[in-house]
Amino acid sequence: MKKKQFFAILYAAFLALPACSCSLFAKSKILSTPAKAEQLDWKEHYENDFVTFKNKTNAFSAKFAASTYAQSPKTQNFTVSPVSIFMALGMASACADGETKAEILSALGVSAQDLAENYAKLYNSLHVEFKDTNALGKEKVTGTLQLSNSIWLDNSLTAKNDTLSTLANDYYCYAHEVDFDGNNKNANDAIKNFIKKQTNGLIKRDFTLSEETIFTLINTLYLKDIWNMYGDELKQTSKTYAFANSDGSTTNKRLLQGKYITGRAYEAESYSAYYTTTYHGYKIKFMLPNNGYSVADIFTEENLKTFNAVADFDAEDEIHLKRYHTRCFFPEYKASFNGDVKEILEQDFGISALFDEETCDFTALTDNDPAYCDGVIHQTALEVNKRGIEGSAITVIPGAGAPGPDEYENVYVDFIVDRAFGFILTDPYNTVIFSGVVENI
Repeated sequence: MKKKQFFAILYAAFLALPACSCSLFAKSKILSTPAKAEQLDWKEHYENDFVTFKNKTNAFSAKFAASTYAQSPKTQNFTVSPVSIFMALGMASACADGETKAEILSALGVSAQDLAENYAKLYNSLHVEFKDTNALGKEKVTGTLQLSNSIWLDNSLTAKNDTLSTLANDYYCYAHEVDFDGNNKNANDAIKNFIKKQTNGLIKRDFTLSEETIFTLINTLYLKDIWNMYGDELKQTSKTYAFANSDGSTTNKRLLQGKYITGRAYEAESYSAYYTTTYHGYKIKFMLPNNGYSVADIFTEENLKTFNAVADFDAEDEIHLKRYHTRCFFPEYKASFNGDVKEILEQDFGISALFDEETCDFTALTDNDPAYCDGVIHQTALEVNKRGIEGSAITVIPGAGAPGPDEYENVYVDFIVDRAFGFILTDPYNTVIFSGVVENI
């Protein structure tokens, strides 16, 4: 009998990992394919129920990012992908029942009905491909955020067809069958090859799932965008700036010049903030600590929620008839995270049954011996450079306004990111994809 075991590995990466050997001939049996994802139109993005759901998603993101950062060392740049974890746990909840399901839903801050009605919309709101037509009339992909979900079942597991159907239709989930016990290498190679394909070759990692694995849930995300229409590199400032690192040192750097965006920096007691955008509207929102505060002081759940919800950046001064336009000067940077977030999910989100061998309940998926989660490993890496942004994320869960009047004077301002900062990376509709802190450059 297989050992009752459920390991959770959450992985999000913006950089290619070291290549590892894999078999090109590894095979799996495809049991079902997902429904076709359909991109949301702009009206659907603003439906009241979906906006409410996304707000709950972003509330989870703020709490998870702040909680994880609070327990991380402050010696290196940090980023997590809360939406990856949200979507992974959401898919796991579809396979769970009883207290296990209730705790996952509570941690996500949604009801079962919320999730059932809006998970697919969230998936479709993020899953998008942008194409431009060149002078020769040929289409070229200039930006993309691609998602996929899959479940990998050991051939000894009897899965419930109703749940597999729900996963396929409502969670866009492939179902594969492999032999973790009898042919473990083939099973791992098949998963590795699948992940490599779904992430455009950025992730080649072998997770070496054990022979005791009875099922695995996988979410992948691939993101790439450029700064401008032609994919040109961002211009750099002509002067250098002394970037103040968290460790007290300074680094002299020429900064990237973002485009002017109508508005002024958001000002709070402990920080100031503004944002820049990619060609297709992905936003990097910078949070700079004010004098007397550190980046650790400002990167809190409340500040993340408040700033990400800001919609009006106070562009117009009606008294002095001025309209402001602000651009960000910001450094190229990399950020990452690699660790087990089980304790954070237990202590800060109230998930316990998932990690208990006796109480974990996955009977919505199977009546076979129950599985439990032994840990949740989250790994990220993010790079922002003069060419744009590119990255991928995977989650593996193995189971054991209108313009103002013409008399306004236009005022142009630079928001200079010249010290350790927090950031939020969102899609054009403000759904948080990544969130983190740059301590040093």
